Amino acid sequence: MKTISVLICLLGQLAASAQQDGRKLVDSLVNALPLAANDTVKARLYNKLFFELSQTSVEEAKQYAVKGLAHAQAMRWPKGIAVFQNNLGIIHTNQKHYDSAVHYYDLALQTHIGLGDQYNTANTYNSMGTAAQNIRADFSKAAEYYFKALRVAESIHDNSLQALTLSNIANIYSLQKNFPRALEYGKKALQITERTGTPDELAVAMMSLGKTHYSAGDTTAARQYFLKAQTLYESTGNIQGLATAWSAQSLVVGPDLRPVIAARLKSQALWNEVNPLHPEAITNTGNLGVAYLDLVRNAGSNTTSLPESAPRLLDKAAQHLHTAVQLASQAGDVDNQSFFTGALAELQEYRGEYKNAFYNYRTYKEMEDSIYSQDAKNKIAEAASQQAIERKNAELQISQLALRNQRITVWALVAGVVLLGIIGLLLFRQGRQRQAANAALQRLNTDLDNANKVKARFFAILSHDLRAPIASLVSFLQLKKNEPGLLTEAQVVQHEQRLTHSAEALLENMETVLLWSKDQLEQLTPRLTPISTAHLFQQLQAQFSHLPQAVLQFDGDITLLTDEDCARTILYNLTTNAVRAVATVAQPQIVWRAGERNGQPYLSITDNGTGLDPAWLQDDEQRAAAAGSVRSGLGLTIVKDLAAAIQCTLSMPAVTVGTCIELGFPAIKEASPRDWLR
Repeated sequence: MKTISVLICLLGQLAASAQQDGRKLVDSLVNALPLAANDTVKARLYNKLFFELSQTSVEEAKQYAVKGLAHAQAMRWPKGIAVFQNNLGIIHTNQKHYDSAVHYYDLALQTHIGLGDQYNTANTYNSMGTAAQNIRADFSKAAEYYFKALRVAESIHDNSLQALTLSNIANIYSLQKNFPRALEYGKKALQITERTGTPDELAVAMMSLGKTHYSAGDTTAARQYFLKAQTLYESTGNIQGLATAWSAQSLVVGPDLRPVIAARLKSQALWNEVNPLHPEAITNTGNLGVAYLDLVRNAGSNTTSLPESAPRLLDKAAQHLHTAVQLASQAGDVDNQSFFTGALAELQEYRGEYKNAFYNYRTYKEMEDSIYSQDAKNKIAEAASQQAIERKNAELQISQLALRNQRITVWALVAGVVLLGIIGLLLFRQGRQRQAANAALQRLNTDLDNANKVKARFFAILSHDLRAPIASLVSFLQLKKNEPGLLTEAQVVQHEQRLTHSAEALLENMETVLLWSKDQLEQLTPRLTPISTAHLFQQLQAQFSHLPQAVLQFDGDITLLTDEDCARTILYNLTTNAVRAVATVAQPQIVWRAGERNGQPYLSITDNGTGLDPAWLQDDEQRAAAAGSVRSGLGLTIVKDLAAAIQCTLSMPAVTVGTCIELGFPAIKEASPRDWLR
């Protein structure tokens, strides 16, 4: 008697007792659609409606799958698009439209792969295998899809997916009559399902193993698995599962065909209740026709033992076989169509309809040859071998990776030891350097302490030297004021000479202080800020208020980027030198000018005095010689050093009479605000 393929699909089963509640749920979901926002919530409503309707109204389920796909595409939601593409693949699989089913499955598959969604990738491979198996009977292509699904399921360690895929592979081997391999994969699926599966999943695995045992001729083992599966289906109320179980029970009830027919009639009643077009339902219908035929043939001439007349039973057999062949042809179920065409040929031969029997027998053989060809078997074996090779390659890669990791660990340890050695050497060297630096610092501290002591002694001596001349001058002035006739003229001249020498000594001491302060200019850090020349000129005029206005003149007002204290000191020293230069001139004149030349601001001082040698712009010795002495040249030396500190250039344009000194300042736009506050 013919065994049938087990359809493993991703849709849930609807119990008959829940059909009315399911319709209410569908109505509530439909009413919720207009109220849902155009987001993932509405997409999930469409998906829920599809699954609720997929087992009761295929066309209605298809409508919601199409609407859901359009909604997901409008949202530009790749995962949602793939879900509804897969749903349309399921619809076309149920309608036996192979090309359309594979088209939508392939679209969903590419999206799942692109998103890295391995779970749904494996599910889609299983769906594609189911379509190839049940619509086209292309077992080699189905095996290829199933083995791809198995590799993905194993990579993500998903037990449910592995069990599902192993059962599908076992079914393929069973259809090819390779029962040892079918039992091998079926037992693997059962072991996984026993650990992690639901009762319905466990029942499916047992049904698959039971049918494989039956096909292999072990009816005792088959009966045990069928009874266990039937008990599980009864506990969950799974009507479709019970229909499958009763159909399977008919295979192992014994040689008496009456209980066989009774079991198949129970199965047919359940299938008519849930899905009469299911491949299992078609198989049960055809096998029921075969049972009627066998009942008549086994009775022989003793027709009195038959429950009905032989012609009546043969009519029932013909009716069920024709129905099964027709439904299998419409569904594209080549396997069932082939088998029941052969059974119909036997019935026609038994009834003497030899012409029809010959035609149907030839059709049966052609179909059998296409299904069980050696080429198909080779392709299935190739897919299994490829899967085994890939597993071995993966194991080899893991071993190589472990070896590589060990080598990396060894080199890392070596590098760590070397690094520790280098760190030790660096720490040792750093310690030695720290010792040397501490010794040098100690010497510097000692030198600094000695220098401070020298400076203290220097200022003590300097204060005494400065105090003595000033005290002598004050005493002489007080004596001359209070007692003008006390000193003779010679004594006055003598005291004046002493005061002159004291004043010269005081000047020498002050120059010494200035020379010392000049050495400190190396540490000067100017603060550049915008300042008006009018402000500088105003301060300068206050300092030389004893000069007539006609002698000291100011012209122009611009803004400079400079240090105010340094600039004021430079202007004061240059003005002082100019005053000295015009001391012997009949009509002295000193002019300060402010202006811009080529975008660069400048200040110039011009006098009509004795003139200054341009060699002043050279080194310190030449400047001193140009000024006449160190005493009078020190102010100009300080002017040059301060000018360099504030980025100011000095030049001496040629003039006919006297001297002109020009100061060039940096343009404001060339300096950033950060420089102003430096």
